[in-house]
Amino acid sequence: MKKNTSLGYENIEEDFYYKQTVSKNPLRKWFHLNRYRIANSLVKSKYKKGRKIIDFGCGTCDWNTDNLKVFGVDANAGFLKRSKQENRLYDYKVVDAGPPWRTELPDESFDIATAFEFLEHLEDYEKVITEGRRLLKKGGHFIISVPYDVFFSMWRPLFFLQVLLQGYIFRNPYYRARCGHVNHFSPEKIKKAFTKYGFKVDLIFDMRKFTIFLCAQKNDADNVPEELYSDTTVILPTLNEQRNISNVLEGIITRYKGCHIIVADDGSQDGTKKAVLNVGYENLTFLDRSEEQIHGLTVSVLDAIELVKTGYFVVMDADGQHPYEKVQDIVNVLRLGSGLVIASRVEVEKKWPFLRKSLSYFGTLLGKTSLLLRGKNYLSYDILGGFFGCELNSWNECIPDRSGKKHFRPKGYKVLFGFLKSAPNDLKMEEVYYKFATRQAEISKISFKIYLEFIKSCFLP
Repeated sequence: MKKNTSLGYENIEEDFYYKQTVSKNPLRKWFHLNRYRIANSLVKSKYKKGRKIIDFGCGTCDWNTDNLKVFGVDANAGFLKRSKQENRLYDYKVVDAGPPWRTELPDESFDIATAFEFLEHLEDYEKVITEGRRLLKKGGHFIISVPYDVFFSMWRPLFFLQVLLQGYIFRNPYYRARCGHVNHFSPEKIKKAFTKYGFKVDLIFDMRKFTIFLCAQKNDADNVPEELYSDTTVILPTLNEQRNISNVLEGIITRYKGCHIIVADDGSQDGTKKAVLNVGYENLTFLDRSEEQIHGLTVSVLDAIELVKTGYFVVMDADGQHPYEKVQDIVNVLRLGSGLVIASRVEVEKKWPFLRKSLSYFGTLLGKTSLLLRGKNYLSYDILGGFFGCELNSWNECIPDRSGKKHFRPKGYKVLFGFLKSAPNDLKMEEVYYKFATRQAEISKISFKIYLEFIKSCFLP
């Protein structure tokens, strides 16, 4: 790694990063605050109480707004001291940016490694990846972010203007040296770097072409202790999902030992009921709604929630488009004290046709505008994805009438949107991220009638 001492990084004032979050430039302020929010969400989705995190190039570790147990590594002692004083770090080590870059910490001593906006400063950035692998326990996760620094990205031209203004007009030597950026990343380049060293990339996505986020797992995850999920109920609303439901149930039962499952069937005419009952899982309830007067996804979920007796529940589709692997991310965040966790789509496995994409954008815009007019700002969340988890007590506080008759349009298909309309502004909400999969079998239930019902729910109570 090449160290450029003329940049003066080790002597930058302690409030350098804080100033970015209160900048008078709204775009700059949004960039830093949103980046920290996403980083925090990604870490919490893999975090459990008692786990240890190491943050390479942590700066002042501003992403750690929940005071998680983080060990910091950085070349700026002032940043590290400030972070520890403000409880964002429990301890730290000053590590020079030059070669040989190594922390000298014990092997397999951390559960999560992070490196946010750090790798672009190092020519031999792969040293950080190999050091992270050495320090991670089996099954541990490495979470990073880097600038989306390619010709057609949003980041590059705006960074150029910042360098021009701060470096050459205001004569700041740190900016004039491009803030020490010596590497340029695309999603393909950073993903290839992690797979090269035996990591399995769990998720990679970008924040509006400004920042690339990646979450990867150390591949030797054998013998990782099983975890009990007896505090969680998974709700699966179904309608003619015979060809999908068995695989989804098998995945949930295998992965989440002791969890409860409620299949809320809205009158399937195929073999869905038989496929569910053939599973033979003791904690599985089949809710047959075929004789009910009102049908729809929303009322199916509401009826299922009335049966929930565990501390948390997760609602997901039964068609395989919501990956059951992400249930654990939702539950991890719920267990840390969040009342509601929304899973947001950051990628679609196969590109949607133009009409489907247009309807999705229009529906999201309409829904978020409706919520803003009600005094609720959920601009950062995927309000229409339908994949979410909730603490049962929080649900009961927001929806005392658990049948939902006073708070929802029962014939609708967007139960999460209905809940957000009623939820108080102080409800603690978080976000996890997932890749929206392609339906393997059967046909989508989306119709003009469903779109019309959603439009009604945007304008009516």
